[in-house]
Amino acid sequence: MKIRKPPALSPPGPIGIIAPASAPLDEADLTKGLRHLSDAGFETVLFRPDFEPYGFLAGDDDARADELARAFSDESADVLVCVRGGYGSLRLLDRIDYVAAGHRPKLLIGYSDITALQLALLARSGWTSISGPMVAVDWKNPHPASIEQFVALASGRHGADLAGPSGQPLIPLARGSAEGRLIGGNLSLITRLLGTPYLPDLRGAILFLEEIGEPPYRVDGMFAQLHLAGLLGQLAGVVLGGFTDGDPKPGRPSLSFDQVFDHWFGRLGVPVATDLAYGHFPVKSAIPIGVRARLEVSSDRASLKLLETVVDV
Repeated sequence: MKIRKPPALSPPGPIGIIAPASAPLDEADLTKGLRHLSDAGFETVLFRPDFEPYGFLAGDDDARADELARAFSDESADVLVCVRGGYGSLRLLDRIDYVAAGHRPKLLIGYSDITALQLALLARSGWTSISGPMVAVDWKNPHPASIEQFVALASGRHGADLAGPSGQPLIPLARGSAEGRLIGGNLSLITRLLGTPYLPDLRGAILFLEEIGEPPYRVDGMFAQLHLAGLLGQLAGVVLGGFTDGDPKPGRPSLSFDQVFDHWFGRLGVPVATDLAYGHFPVKSAIPIGVRARLEVSSDRASLKLLETVVDV
């Protein structure tokens, strides 16, 4: 996999705004997000007149695929920020010209459902990217420390340590140290890429994960699928972020998330840390995808440090 880093974020941009998955839940959220981007000193450019919903999608597949093609070929916007996640990126993966994309890497920013698009572009075009703030979700009411950390990362000025934006520490689960390419995102999307040509090679990778709306038994099932596919045994390390809004139904017997984590990762034989400040909540770190990092876990502390920038500087 040949890595192709995009240009760094540099005000005033412009920044391209795309919606490869779902439309904003409220048009006002998009308006607020665009205003805050402008207040931060960035110009924005859209590649279609609106994001009219088509069911759970931000337009039909033709409209969203055409938007991606326009954004990828645009000569002015080297940074692309997604409107929101939701669902829909998977439907576009076989409609992308990955050869052309490889000739002009862009800094793609988003998370959740956008994981599928980011990992496909890493696997097929070598793009590094950032699992980071989206226009109608995070930029509508930006948290200063989170945005500051993201901008530093996207501009190539971020320090090595990927602690939370407010200094939130990682929690040790399994001791060890490892270096590898940092790859990950939303667990459900990674599981759906199994058996396709759009999942990057995870041999020797440090895998980072988050999830929302899935109870412990379903998360356990996805970890089991990764294990049975032989992927967990290929990893150099694991970092677990937020697993939110997944409480089991009252009165139903259940394992806790910590019990599930310990079962699949406590004896994996690689360093594992939890509580990465990353996921579906306001105060979080932006995490680079496709760059080399070092994970160190002792009995009482853990750290995740970048060994290179995510952008070409």
